[in-house]
Amino acid sequence: MNADRHTDDRLAEALAALPAHDVPADRAARIAERCRAELGHGVRRRADGAGARFGAHPVPRWQRVLEPALVAGISAAFLVEVIGRALALEGF
Repeated sequence: MNADRHTDDRLAEALAALPAHDVPADRAARIAERCRAELGHGVRRRADGAGARFGAHPVPRWQRVLEPALVAGISAAFLVEVIGRALALEGF
């Protein structure tokens, strides 16, 4: 326990010796303004229904159905193969 406390003290001293770096006020204001503009733009984009989740382009219905089905099928095949190999290793 004493070794941990000694290490923590040395770490605290090393961190205290580091200089502090602040962002200049004008740069912080520009970044904040860009964030507010982007957030406002995202709200408008969601309000009209286009790209509510992932971006400005709506995903076609067939893609919303086909991709999860394809991923589920590949995952099931992988799981069956893993179980089969595990059973083969155990001698079943």
